[in-house]
Amino acid sequence: MTHHSLQRRDWLRLMGAATATGLAAPWALAANENAATRFAQQVQQNPTLTPLQGISERSPEALRCDALTVEGRWPEALKGRFHRNGPALFERNGQRYHHWFDGDGMVQQFSLNGRQISHHGRFVNTRKLQAERAAGRFVTAAFGTPIKLEVPVTGPDSVNAANTSVIEHGGKLLALWEGGSAYELGVADLSTRGPVAWQKDWAGVPFSAHPKVDPQGVLWNIGTWADKIATYQIGADGQLQRGQIATLPWAMGMVHDMAVTQRYFVVPLPPLRMDIAAVSQGVPLEQAFAWQAQQPLRIWVAPKDDIQKARVFELPSEFIFHVGNAYEVGEEIVLSYVANPNADVLTRNIPAMMRGEARPTAAVGAASVVVRLNLRTGQASRVAGTDQSEFPRIHPRLNGLRHRWQLTASAWRPRSGVDNSFFHGLALTDQDSGRTERYDFGEHATVEEHLWIAKPGASDERDAWLLGTHFDSRAKVTKLSVFDARSLADGPLAVASLPYWLPLGFHGNFQAS
Repeated sequence: MTHHSLQRRDWLRLMGAATATGLAAPWALAANENAATRFAQQVQQNPTLTPLQGISERSPEALRCDALTVEGRWPEALKGRFHRNGPALFERNGQRYHHWFDGDGMVQQFSLNGRQISHHGRFVNTRKLQAERAAGRFVTAAFGTPIKLEVPVTGPDSVNAANTSVIEHGGKLLALWEGGSAYELGVADLSTRGPVAWQKDWAGVPFSAHPKVDPQGVLWNIGTWADKIATYQIGADGQLQRGQIATLPWAMGMVHDMAVTQRYFVVPLPPLRMDIAAVSQGVPLEQAFAWQAQQPLRIWVAPKDDIQKARVFELPSEFIFHVGNAYEVGEEIVLSYVANPNADVLTRNIPAMMRGEARPTAAVGAASVVVRLNLRTGQASRVAGTDQSEFPRIHPRLNGLRHRWQLTASAWRPRSGVDNSFFHGLALTDQDSGRTERYDFGEHATVEEHLWIAKPGASDERDAWLLGTHFDSRAKVTKLSVFDARSLADGPLAVASLPYWLPLGFHGNFQAS
């Protein structure tokens, strides 16, 4: 077992931006006092924005439905817990966050017993949420909103929103963020148990929102800050087997996702410089988060057993949120991801969306990309598709292994010719032939991430269900759909409707029962 201690100097570097935010902020959202009212007016004009209004802190029972209304024939063999996580609280005391990523996390749990589907949603009771609930206003640092820091920052978990993903592993249900600890929740009632320290001297070390579980049940993950990268190997029993820390020759910006092969960590490092402290001074995000187009996209490839032996591949500059998969073929690593030509989706489009302006959540030109990294020559090649998509998912049993099919939320021009700000369809792409199968929910739908669930006894990749949520702006409710992976274009086998809508979420996972 390999463990590394996080030294005090590392913490000082890690928390420097958050501390600077507090010192530099003489005001708190002064220009944002009526933003909540203005956004509510925009929702009346454009109902697709409804889930981005967020919800107030209600009792846990306020987001509970014991039996969703089902249309179609729900597969009786599909049993388990489908969890999703995402920002849910955007407004306090008339103030409104500027950025989607700032909202406090809320975990949604759909329980499927084969005949009935129930739902329970609950806020992750983080230290941040507790402090702001007590104050009645925003008082902690945020990713993209200028806020006066009014509470002491003792580590990353002082500002942890726990709002990005959720996974059940090793008997623990974990709500995930990027900059701090995983938060453990109770499976039965979604109660918050607190941040997880995988070992004593790693309390608060970043634990990213996109861990990968390999076919043997081992969970692999990373955490990044400043010029440091930590890697995790967590057994099927939920115990840390190996933790490592490496220092890179440059400071990193936003590192959101990663992949693993059988032997390597594979981590895209986009050329984005982030200055959180500048945000507190009202500097526009596109300046505080500077896109460095002259710098390459770096792919950090490190042996799982010794990340000090990492090597770096360079590709033309691209911005990446999400990775599909990586696997080894001879002396090459094949890596798939969704790329944007720059970081406008982060610094321009999402803030505009939070103001109620119709701006696409996917930057123009976002496309699925496949690169080949030659471990012998150090060369990298790249092939890009033409689709506009996001949230790539593969069959979970193929993490780190060769896969053929990749599922994405997808967008294309609506038949009416009217711009749509969100994804409203799904695309299933054959990575061998490039052939794509599609299903369009319609312009009234906002489609979220869908994932693969293997059918009992399945031996083929497509012998699976595809499960996910979408917001129906006509009915103003959230719906859960299930497809047969062999016939996506035929539409869902069944759709289960909640009697209310949920805030748009980011990521989730399924635990069979």
